[in-house]
Amino acid sequence: MSVEELARAVGVTPGSVRRWEAGTQAVGDRAFGRLLKVLHCDAQDLTPGERGTETLADLRRAAGMTAVEVASALQRKRAAEGLHITAKKVRDLEGGRPVRGQMWLSSEALGRVARMLSQVYGVPNRVAMDAWRRSRPDDLAPKLPARRSRDASETALATWCALNERQRSYLTCIFLQDQEAEEEQRQNRYAGAARRPAAEWRRLTLALSAPAEVVGFTRIQERLREAGIHDPGTGSSVSALGRRGLIVVYRDRVYVDGLGDVPRTRVEMTRRGRGVARAALGVSLEQGPPAPLLSSWLWKIVVRVARAGAQGVDGSLAGRGPHYLAVGQSPDGRTPSRGFIVLRHPDGTDHGPYRWFLTDSGRRHITDHVDAYRSLYPGVDVEGVDGGSG
Repeated sequence: MSVEELARAVGVTPGSVRRWEAGTQAVGDRAFGRLLKVLHCDAQDLTPGERGTETLADLRRAAGMTAVEVASALQRKRAAEGLHITAKKVRDLEGGRPVRGQMWLSSEALGRVARMLSQVYGVPNRVAMDAWRRSRPDDLAPKLPARRSRDASETALATWCALNERQRSYLTCIFLQDQEAEEEQRQNRYAGAARRPAAEWRRLTLALSAPAEVVGFTRIQERLREAGIHDPGTGSSVSALGRRGLIVVYRDRVYVDGLGDVPRTRVEMTRRGRGVARAALGVSLEQGPPAPLLSSWLWKIVVRVARAGAQGVDGSLAGRGPHYLAVGQSPDGRTPSRGFIVLRHPDGTDHGPYRWFLTDSGRRHITDHVDAYRSLYPGVDVEGVDGGSG
């Protein structure tokens, strides 16, 4: 892009762009957010900061908002009632200074503010909470509002009741296989495997139009046989589920040794189909741990690094854990990591192998939430793990 093109896209004068490039003028908050969008890059590409080290001020700049605009956006939210949010309070919050007002002494009220900021900045709750603790490390930790429980949908149950017994069996078996495939993908990601598009692994083979003594039964057909359906075909029951929008049916051909190309039927659960199956079977949608807590496998990594203390953990930490936890990393290429561990030389050395150590954010997270983790994951031993230096 030319200077003029960039200036026009960002909404500033060409002179401002030239001064940015020369290093004689800082980029304003509004322009910084627009600059990221125009250049299709992250704040880390333009600043010395790394993912997993963001402060509240960093989140605001990346969103391209001034403190006045943030205060205005927060004031319009119902959860802001009684907080009397102003631009000064936003700046005091970012600067680690006391924020005046009785309600600002409540961890529940602070949790409401943290959630509203995540909404205004377009980031996950955990990102806003981590940035909050970096900006205000010595203050009371915010307590995010509890998630609302989801009751089974009456519409979903009504849809289930409208199915006949055979159709219910088909939907149940397809749902169970869908959930098995989902768990397999989750375990593969934990082990460090590349993420596969859901459109690939959610499309399940239901049947091959070939003699069973040659091709056997698919896993869904085996489930159907276990449910008492010994002729698990692809006829009226499958068509009925497809017409109701509970599954999508795909028909193609696949090569089988000794038979050549044979017709194949594959099925994929729709979101509505999963909702109906969950409501009927009493399976709650797995929500994961409440923000900003970690999943079990990530918490185990943090505990392991914490136990290692000043010795650190070998730099070849396996799996995708570092993508979620380490400074400078990102789990998806967009949102930052938690920034709880860092790969560096041990203290007092500047050569040799790198090892994993807790960051200040990691130690603070343990201190804030170790009691909650004890209840959430009682099988993880946290004896002596308190976020200290060793």
